[in-house]
Amino acid sequence: MAKQVKSDQPTGQEPNAAAIRPPIVMVIGYKGGVGKTLLARAVICRFIAAGATPRIVQIDKTPALPAVYGDSVIAISLPGIEAQRADPLAALTALEPFEEAVDATLADGRPLVIDVGGGHLTGAVVETIGKGRVDAHVAKRADAIVFVPLVAEPGTMELAADLAEQVEQAFPNARIVPALNLRDGAFKFFPGSAADAVMKKRVQPMLDRHAPLKLPAVPAGALAPFDAHHLSFIKLIESEPVELARRLGVSRLIAATLQGDVAQWLAEVWASLDAILPITREA
Repeated sequence: MAKQVKSDQPTGQEPNAAAIRPPIVMVIGYKGGVGKTLLARAVICRFIAAGATPRIVQIDKTPALPAVYGDSVIAISLPGIEAQRADPLAALTALEPFEEAVDATLADGRPLVIDVGGGHLTGAVVETIGKGRVDAHVAKRADAIVFVPLVAEPGTMELAADLAEQVEQAFPNARIVPALNLRDGAFKFFPGSAADAVMKKRVQPMLDRHAPLKLPAVPAGALAPFDAHHLSFIKLIESEPVELARRLGVSRLIAATLQGDVAQWLAEVWASLDAILPITREA
């Protein structure tokens, strides 16, 4: 049974969607491990820091966001390929909470952040958006932004370019933002190499159509200790170094250094997001 998503709109009060255009932010990519969930967390915590309460959806086989944000996350797991062949409507049925979350955001104006896992999940979501006419449903009532993360690797770049074209067709009114994850280095390659050819033929045309976001590399080893304890970026930054040291089982010096590295990285990401997703930060 699909999980019901309430709009939190008081009974008898008119929806405020006519007064505001809430953001519907999707982070999606065929390839796993390119920073989709990392970017989604940065966006989520940016809304929280601004005093908003974002609605969160994660469509993945093993959703990680519930461990960080608890029951506020609507976790969706799609059936496998064989199950979908046996029941052609299985994926659509599983995605009903996604539709409910969209409708709830249109009703109450809360930001919506959707993190989509890779592989067949990406294809299923894009197909659902297109066939379900989601674009027409939200175009005049919300601002849709679709981040497509990629790293400096030929196969990943090809898939990102393919996905951008598919999203252009399925979600034409959405703002598509290639997110250049600098984890593996800058997107500059030896002339004549396979990576250089993909960059010139597929990626650069995508960047010419859609202004990218540069996602800086997280300092080596800085994030893993905090992720092991499922800390959101907000909790991580607001914690006292002594408390972090006790929690991580390290010295205060190490905890404070790691905390500072992550805080600096997050500040850079948020600054880059300002041009794409401007919000008023109260905190």
